[in-house]
Amino acid sequence: MTKIDSLILGPYATNCYLLWKDRHVLIVDPASKSNKIHQLITMFDGIVDGIYLTHGHFDHIAGVDVMVEHYHCPVYMNELDIPLLTNPYLNVSAGSGLGNVVVDSEVKALAPNENTIGAFSFTLVDAPGHSEGSCLMLWENHMICGDVIFKGSIGRTDLVGGSNIKMMQSLQMIRSLDPDYIIYPGHGEQTTLLEELKTNPYLM
Repeated sequence: MTKIDSLILGPYATNCYLLWKDRHVLIVDPASKSNKIHQLITMFDGIVDGIYLTHGHFDHIAGVDVMVEHYHCPVYMNELDIPLLTNPYLNVSAGSGLGNVVVDSEVKALAPNENTIGAFSFTLVDAPGHSEGSCLMLWENHMICGDVIFKGSIGRTDLVGGSNIKMMQSLQMIRSLDPDYIIYPGHGEQTTLLEELKTNPYLM
């Protein structure tokens, strides 16, 4: 059995996702130190196989070290965004008023293509624009996209590592994907690629 649970965490209402395959869990973007993640995993007697980060901005990574300390699990992300994790200026926490955010845990690099973390096999697709290392995780009929696409909008391109040109290229690539994908964005409501192709002005 597979399913995805979502939790809204942190001051920027970031979506943290728990991917489930039977009792195995993959944590995506632990955005805060909230006990909500622990509570949900404990409720279903989950076994944490790892943490996956969609990109390196502070509002998606603030709970990583707490999760690693608790579950002793590995952390993975596209290697292009790994430098953001230890630099508050690159991950945009410096000057945010919320304190500098860094990740001290070891992070393992994932290359775009087929990947496996514990019980989870998925395809990682390069989708730069919001950040250099932004990716789409394609797992079964699900697209976990970080801040690449939102319902009716897209991620901003004016932060460090952002690029309007690369975002346009990423969006062109996304238009060619299976429209039946269910989209799980980094902020806001779940949607589908078909719906976004019909209504999102950046994808029409």
